[in-house]
Amino acid sequence: MKKISYIILSLIIVSTINAQDNRPSVAVLDFDAKGIASYEAETLTERLRSEIATTNAVRLTDRKLLEKILQEQGLQQSGCTTDECTAEVGQLLGAQFMISGSIGKLGDSYTVDAKMVSVTTGAAERAKAVTYKGEIIGLITEMEILAWEIVGLQAPQELLSKRSGDNEEEFVKVTLAIIDFEARGISTLESKTLTDRFSTEIGNTNKVALVDRNAIGEIMQEQGYSEAECSSEECAVEVGALLGVEFMINGAIGRLGDTYTIDIKMFSVQTGAAENTINTTYVGKVDGLITEIEILSWMIMGLDPPKYLRDKQFRDDDIDIIASGKKTRFGAMLRSMVVPGWGQMYSNQKLTGWSILGGEILLGVLAYTAYNSYNSSKNDMIDFNQQYNIGTDPAQIADLKSKVLQAYDDQVASNDQMTNMIYAAGALWGINIVHAFLTGPQSDIASGVSGFDLVYHPEMLQPQLRFSIALD
Repeated sequence: MKKISYIILSLIIVSTINAQDNRPSVAVLDFDAKGIASYEAETLTERLRSEIATTNAVRLTDRKLLEKILQEQGLQQSGCTTDECTAEVGQLLGAQFMISGSIGKLGDSYTVDAKMVSVTTGAAERAKAVTYKGEIIGLITEMEILAWEIVGLQAPQELLSKRSGDNEEEFVKVTLAIIDFEARGISTLESKTLTDRFSTEIGNTNKVALVDRNAIGEIMQEQGYSEAECSSEECAVEVGALLGVEFMINGAIGRLGDTYTIDIKMFSVQTGAAENTINTTYVGKVDGLITEIEILSWMIMGLDPPKYLRDKQFRDDDIDIIASGKKTRFGAMLRSMVVPGWGQMYSNQKLTGWSILGGEILLGVLAYTAYNSYNSSKNDMIDFNQQYNIGTDPAQIADLKSKVLQAYDDQVASNDQMTNMIYAAGALWGINIVHAFLTGPQSDIASGVSGFDLVYHPEMLQPQLRFSIALD
C-alpha cells in the first residue's frame, strides 16, 4: 500500500512539473542484451539516457520511478520488449513517448536497434539501427550519437568527429610482438625491466595491438628457443609468424663504462625487412635508461615523444650532472651571483676570482668611507649654520658663512663619490656574473649545445665574444 501511495504521489508531482514544461516527456527502458553481458547493455543504456538529457529536446522520466512502476507490474525492464507493453508502462508513467531497443553481437560486429513509441497510439514514431565493428567501448560513442538521432536531432559535429576518430584509430592499429632485449653488460633482470617499460609505453601510443608476453614465451618454449638464443631476426620472424602478428621488435642494451647503448629494430614478419631502426647513447645512472626507453618507444612508431617525456629527460640530465659532481657554467654563474669571484674560483680561475672579490671589497670600503665623509660634512654644515644664525660679529659671520658653503660642497662631493662607488660595485658584480658563465666549465652534456664563448683574437689582439651552434 505504501508503494502504491508513493507511486501515485510521484506521478502527481511529475504531472505538475510537466504541466509547466512544453517539452514531450520520454522514458527509456534498458536495452535488451543479445550476445553481450546484461551489465554492459545497462551501462550503454545509461549513457543513452545521459546524452538524451543533454539534447534538452525532451523531458526525461526518472529511472527510479520507471523501475518502481515495472516492479509493481511484475516486469523487468529488459522483459518489456513489445510495443504494447512499452505503451502500457508509458501510460502508467504519464510519459508521451517510450524508447526501447536491443544491443546484439554477431562475430566482431555489434548491432543496436532502437525505436521511440508513442504512448497514445502505440505506433513507432522513429526507429534507428546501428552496426558497429570494433571494440565494445566504441559503442559508447554510437549510443551518444543515437541519443540525438532518436529524438529527431542531428548529432553535434564533435560527436561525429569522435566516431570518425575511433574508426580511424582502430583501422591503423597493427599487431606487434616484442622480444626481450638482449643484455650486454647489464643484468638480465635490468634488461627485462626495460623491455617491460618499453612495451607499456608503446601501448600508450595507441597505435598497436600488443601480444601478451606470456604468449610469446609459450611459443618460444614450444619451439625450443631460449630468450638468449632468439636474438636474431630469423628467429624473431619465425616466432612472429607463429604468433600471427604483422611486426616484431627486438633489440639490445649494452654498457661501455658509464655509457649505455640502446639499439632497437622493428621489422615486418612477412618480408623480414626492417621497417624502422633506432639507437641512442646515454651517459648516466642506469635508472635514467627508463626515460630513454620510453622516448624510443614513440620514435620506433614514427611518432614524436610527448612533451612530458622530453621534459623528464632534461630533468634527468640535470640531476645526473649534479649527482656526478661535474662543474658547469650555470654552477659558476649561480655562485658568482651569491659572492663575486666565487664562480671564477669554482672554475679554477683563482687569481681572477680573488681580484674580483678584492675589487668589490675595495669599492665597498671606498663607498663606506665616502658615506662617513658625507655624514661628517653634513654635521659640520648643520653646526656652522646654527652658529651663523646666532652670530653677531660681522667678521665671525663671514667666516661661518664660508665654512657652511665649504661643508655643503664637501657633502655633495662625498655623496657623488659614494654613488659612483655603488654604481661601480654593481657594474663589477654584473660583469663578474657574465664572466663566470662565459668562462665557466662545460659538462659533457652541455658541450654539444649552442653557447657563447669569450675568446682571444690573435690578429686583432683583443678579446671577442663568440656565439657557436652545434650541428651534430
